[in-house]
Amino acid sequence: MPASEVLRALQVDPGGGLAESEATDRRIRFGSNAIATRKRIGALTILLHQLRSPVVLLLATAAALAFWFGELEESVAIVSVLGLNTLVGFVTETRAVRSIEALRALGRTSARVRRDGHTRVLPAEDLVPGDILLVEAGDAISADLRIVEASRLAADESTLTGESVPVDKSAEPTFFQDARTSERTSMLFKRNGGTRGSGLGVAVATGAQSELGRISHLVEEAEPQNSPIERKLARLSGQLIWAVGLLTVLIAAVGIARRENAFLIMESSIALAVAAIPEGLPIVATLALARGMWRMARQNALLERLSAVETLGATTVILGMRSGGRDLSWL
Repeated sequence: MPASEVLRALQVDPGGGLAESEATDRRIRFGSNAIATRKRIGALTILLHQLRSPVVLLLATAAALAFWFGELEESVAIVSVLGLNTLVGFVTETRAVRSIEALRALGRTSARVRRDGHTRVLPAEDLVPGDILLVEAGDAISADLRIVEASRLAADESTLTGESVPVDKSAEPTFFQDARTSERTSMLFKRNGGTRGSGLGVAVATGAQSELGRISHLVEEAEPQNSPIERKLARLSGQLIWAVGLLTVLIAAVGIARRENAFLIMESSIALAVAAIPEGLPIVATLALARGMWRMARQNALLERLSAVETLGATTVILGMRSGGRDLSWL
């Protein structure tokens, strides 16, 4: 649609903007210009995540059996390893989660808006469809905008479309209805940034209705999946359970064939089964992942989950694209 028709549909004059009373009514109707985020992750949730590994559960079972049969040294050793493993993972993930939450809090932006014929700076959460926004180089876009006026305007859309270079913008409409996001040169999108020039735009989508809001909704609906290392450890735990079970049955069978004491047979079987479980595996894996997270943190890269370190290392495909004669590369 031409910009004039968009303004007419939203019932707003670009010279004066919305009246404050009308903006209040629209905010009640459309809600806050905010994208829903996950609730604060509690310390107990982070702690329980450290104990969900099948290897940890297997070792906990081994510690309980060792204690039951009087192998106190073995039981204490396993519990100590589990405690150290849980502590390292808990401290590392807690620091990462709290850092990411702090960055989200710092990410709140403001916008220059025309209302009641005056230009004022408002929190981005107060914007509503129909607001007239002034955009300059360096500004963070606070809503999805239809450009009304543009002077050598360009925007960085890498976080939304993967474009590695700024995209030129203009007020001219895109003349086909099914244009992809990267082809909508008459639009500015929430959380992108102006890189050059200046312009005037009218907010056409805010909050969850924006392109970023739709992506966030899809992310929230996605089912969580285990990382490659978690799947490998789960598979290893299953193999260990089968191996330990067969070992226990084999020793018991030999003992019964030789008519040994039944309690002694059972005690020996359990002791050998516990000894076959690698107590050092979880702590070695956790320390390796923690070291990777610390190294990435020194390069200003934050990861919320410890297991995500290995996921990045397991990446095998990087998608290369061309758009408008330009080479684009994004993960």
